[in-house]
Amino acid sequence: MKPIVALSYFHRKIGPLVFYSYPEDMLDEQLSARIANIMDQTVSEGFFTHSFEKNNSNNYYFEIHSDWARGNKEMLMVSIIFDQQINSEIEQSVSVLCTEFLEKLLSNEEIYTAFYINDINNFDEPDKDLIYKNNSLIKLWVKELYWAALEDTREKSEEEKIATLLNKKFVFLTLKKLSKGPIAIDGLREWYNDTFPKLDFKELMDTLVSKQFIFINQIGIVEKYVLLLKEVNAERIPPDSVIEYIDENPDLIELELIDLFLPKVQEYFSIYEIKSKEELEEDSFTLFQIVSDPKKYNLLSELRSGLISKDKLPKIVSKRALDHLNSSLSFLKKHDVIEELKYKNERYVFLKTNIQITTAFPEYLRKSLPKESKPVIAKKYKPKGD
Repeated sequence: MKPIVALSYFHRKIGPLVFYSYPEDMLDEQLSARIANIMDQTVSEGFFTHSFEKNNSNNYYFEIHSDWARGNKEMLMVSIIFDQQINSEIEQSVSVLCTEFLEKLLSNEEIYTAFYINDINNFDEPDKDLIYKNNSLIKLWVKELYWAALEDTREKSEEEKIATLLNKKFVFLTLKKLSKGPIAIDGLREWYNDTFPKLDFKELMDTLVSKQFIFINQIGIVEKYVLLLKEVNAERIPPDSVIEYIDENPDLIELELIDLFLPKVQEYFSIYEIKSKEELEEDSFTLFQIVSDPKKYNLLSELRSGLISKDKLPKIVSKRALDHLNSSLSFLKKHDVIEELKYKNERYVFLKTNIQITTAFPEYLRKSLPKESKPVIAKKYKPKGD
């Protein structure tokens, strides 16, 4: 479900038309005409949705000041179009993105000049320069909106969905407690209310049952026990995909760089392997935090494919995520997920450790199985181009 972003405006002679869309050449004439028609029927500013055939168009109609237009205002509409119906959560996210886009346009008092690019010959040189500059700027903003929409609306990978639940301390600790064996629901409720007095125990139980993490079994008339159905763990593993990439691309990666990279990985895992159970549990919770954070996770996904020059990192994240890039890098470096190294006056970023989320039968259940079962690895997100 990849979106198309279209910016339409009201041309004083032609009427409403799509000014620019991205990805380019994805908006065909028929769809372009439908978007223009939607704008033509809109009378009030604000966000609204429109469905036609299999498409879902999320639109924000607004006006900006213009020194060149009749009535001193340009009538505009930004649309984010999907080729299928979307849920209310995505719709809300898209509405926020459209509002942010509007605010960006309103912050530039001369942005209206961009819409006169097709009439460029009617202007003198100073105005031409202004038109060219703002036309490039508004196209850049449309592209940024596309990447932000793609980032916010793509379906989360299985490991992200699991981490989004486990990144909450009350969920994480409850599942850890249940991993030791079945617990009477009254005893679990008492522990939970003492540990998290402001939270709703029933709401947590309903969530964990619906996600098939637990089963509540009633024995007799009164006794109820909570059983853990699957044990979830976030652990560190060597970045094999990065090492494989290096081995398969000897022409791209110089041997000296490998000699700098591998010892850092080996040194870390020699320490990781002797961590205590308590340290590993705390580390596991940190890893869930990383995978559940879209900005950190997107960066992790890119680095799973190989080393990246630090100068190239801004090109592989959305402009919105770019504001958080340095903080994400600092966090991942602080927690030994990534490392930087300098080679021939260029800095590289690489995975020191990869993260793997697994689900398995709880240990107390595995003992009763006739054959040792292996943990199931949660599916990862593969960035574009993989």
